[in-house]
Amino acid sequence: MNQPYLHPAQQISQDSAPKETLYVTGLNDKIKLEDLKFVLYILFSQFGEVLQIVMKKTQKLRGQAFIVFQNITYATNAKSALSGILVYDKPLIIEFAYKKSVIFDRMEGKFYYKQKQQKELQPTLPTELVKEKKQKKLEDKLNNNPIFNQGEVNNVLLIESLPPFVTEIMISELFRQYPGYSLIKLISARGLAFVEYQNDDQATVALKGLNNFKITPECQLKVKYAKK
Repeated sequence: MNQPYLHPAQQISQDSAPKETLYVTGLNDKIKLEDLKFVLYILFSQFGEVLQIVMKKTQKLRGQAFIVFQNITYATNAKSALSGILVYDKPLIIEFAYKKSVIFDRMEGKFYYKQKQQKELQPTLPTELVKEKKQKKLEDKLNNNPIFNQGEVNNVLLIESLPPFVTEIMISELFRQYPGYSLIKLISARGLAFVEYQNDDQATVALKGLNNFKITPECQLKVKYAKK
């Protein structure tokens, strides 16, 4: 049986029960859609596996996104932690979606005749990065070694092996979640970035939280203390 179409404005209510899908509004629609998707992915995937993000370029749907998590716990934690944080200078407004995502119907073997489904969120790597996949796997093994030196503790972090498509704004949106964030300097040509915090302890919290964090399914952040 076909499911009735609901406009996004109808997909939430003040009394919506917790669900795997979050409805996010208030997004900065002046930012490129792919850049905005990427930032949402790295923010929300910290709380659990994100199965899909649905966004549209149409005028009525701009500034909105549906974030589909693997389970309700992940969605609930993300909603609690990220509601109101600034992304591209605008606070996130997050609610539970009114109805369950069709992706769970597929997983449960229920299929409906619908219009063409949205692309899955997880950003695919550019062709040149796919070619470097084997090399990155080798680097990951070395960097994940327990004796890997993260350097002498200080308030400046060094992020290495950043893919070319990562921008300064993308990285800052991730690291500014941690208290004491001060500034960032991206050196794109070398795939490096420096992030400064107000003190050593704050930098350490950010390092522990984001070292080895996957910014895409194929790329992990490599974070250590910068040399002074």
